[in-house]
Amino acid sequence: MRLRAALLVAGVALVAAAAAAGDVPHWNVWLCRPGLNVNYCNTDLSTTVFWPDGTNSTIKINDAKTPIDCFYVYPTVSLERRGNADLKIQTEEKTTAIAQAARFSQVCRVFAPVYRQTTIYGGGDHELAYQDVLAAWRDYLAHWNNGRGVVLIGHSQGAGMLEQLIKEQDASMRKLLVSALLLGGDVSVGGDERFAGVPACHSLSQTGCIVAYSSWNRTPPGDAGEQGVAKPGQHVLCVNPAAPAGGSGPVTPIFPWFLPEGILPGLLKPQPSTTWVALPELYTARCVRAGARSWLLITRIQHAGDPRPSAQPILSPSMGLHAADINIALGALITLVRSETAAYLAHH
Repeated sequence: MRLRAALLVAGVALVAAAAAAGDVPHWNVWLCRPGLNVNYCNTDLSTTVFWPDGTNSTIKINDAKTPIDCFYVYPTVSLERRGNADLKIQTEEKTTAIAQAARFSQVCRVFAPVYRQTTIYGGGDHELAYQDVLAAWRDYLAHWNNGRGVVLIGHSQGAGMLEQLIKEQDASMRKLLVSALLLGGDVSVGGDERFAGVPACHSLSQTGCIVAYSSWNRTPPGDAGEQGVAKPGQHVLCVNPAAPAGGSGPVTPIFPWFLPEGILPGLLKPQPSTTWVALPELYTARCVRAGARSWLLITRIQHAGDPRPSAQPILSPSMGLHAADINIALGALITLVRSETAAYLAHH
């Protein structure tokens, strides 16, 4: 037992020394990353657009320069019957990365590690999951970043992983931060609206800041929306990606037809001819705050004869549109990242 403990200590010391010397080991399990034989964020982004008058059209998204990177951590998706998932790439991880992260390839190189997340069955080791994310982040910084700006993107458990990463990393990380999209994770802030020293975003051109929200199509019940509040005077942060300065703005749901996440509770007719579907001019969004709680309220725009279905909760009444947090506003999120990128590059 003593020998085993001594070897463990020595191993930790060797890893620390290697990291200090810049010899950071590679994280070898990625869903998305440049150079992969199979990159699940490298998909055809052609989109079928369904309009309020019942017509549809198809648009092709052209390849664009991607001068920054995105580091994406997926939410709780593993269906493995254990506390922590393994590192095998399974269907749930693939489809979620495509649905939530692939569209960002228009504006950034996307890096998405596989990690031993805690599963829906509970009882898992949060620290084990976080150490995987941390190892992947260190690999990215050491071998891929080369001084490029980074957008952190996380949803639910993934947002929690990135919250911890932001808390624990040094100031050098802040210099690279274009923004952090921490969605569906109840980011708790004080009166200055800062999280671990990082401020909330309040304009389309602000950088080094946080966008956070949980989406609802109604007022949440009283026991929802403040799980992240730990201290008096704190509240859950809500930043509307369509109007960071405040007020209401239009959001466009964009999603793959095979993972509609409640955005599409019924079938669209005709059947889309592309993987991707967009529903413009369907919703507006605004942040609502009630005491320590806050949420992104999604409101349908009324068009006479609009045949498109309304988004519905698919997880539980206490979680609202949680499954759709990213895709319900994906058009606005991509526009925001594009604008932030221009501002970041202008100053770096």
